[in-house]
Amino acid sequence: MHEPREGPPLAVDIIVADHHRVVAEGVSALLRPYVRSVVLVHSAGALLDGVSPGMLVVGDIDLPDMPGLEPVRRIAERRDGSRFIVLSGHDEPLIVQDAMQMGAWAYVLKQSPRNELLDAVRDVLDGQRYVSPGLMAALVNAPPSVHRLTRRQREVLERMANGLRASDIATELGISVRTVESHRQSLLDLFHVHSGVALVREAIRMGLIRDPGGPYTAVRDEGLPQKPS
Repeated sequence: MHEPREGPPLAVDIIVADHHRVVAEGVSALLRPYVRSVVLVHSAGALLDGVSPGMLVVGDIDLPDMPGLEPVRRIAERRDGSRFIVLSGHDEPLIVQDAMQMGAWAYVLKQSPRNELLDAVRDVLDGQRYVSPGLMAALVNAPPSVHRLTRRQREVLERMANGLRASDIATELGISVRTVESHRQSLLDLFHVHSGVALVREAIRMGLIRDPGGPYTAVRDEGLPQKPS
């Protein structure tokens, strides 16, 4: 593991994206002595607006206004030299796999020693991928075909299974209806299904959520399943 070293800062501008402001400020304080500049944002929208070609993104995958790995995918699709380093508390190997396949250049755990993030920045600038060493063994052995969900995806899906409307889900989780609908669409795409009913049934079949019991009927235009009264 590299030790922090003296000398000129790395020739890179970094944008830190985390909706927890204290976390974002801590990451910024860690990186600022070693890079040219650091900018903080607290939402996916601000991140996508603020990224310039060649910047490094150090970002969480639980940003409140966009589902899961969508910001990683969008940054990767730009093909403008900007690169995404995921800094996350999620240590599930299959989420790491998904992130790297989606276009992330590095995956660092928030609970890792501080030097790991600096290692990741240096490796990515050198054109190399990086994954926290503590994840490597589990990542190699993870089955590639099983889906894992982010915390927010699971929360939305569990409430869909209980028959809640998008507006009710938004109220319970403290997010917007639009964000709920974005999560729902990303889940439909992930499971390759076309309705909320099929989505819930597939997630239950795969053991990703518990079966709350009772039949489901898609009766609303918004597509979320509703338990019959």
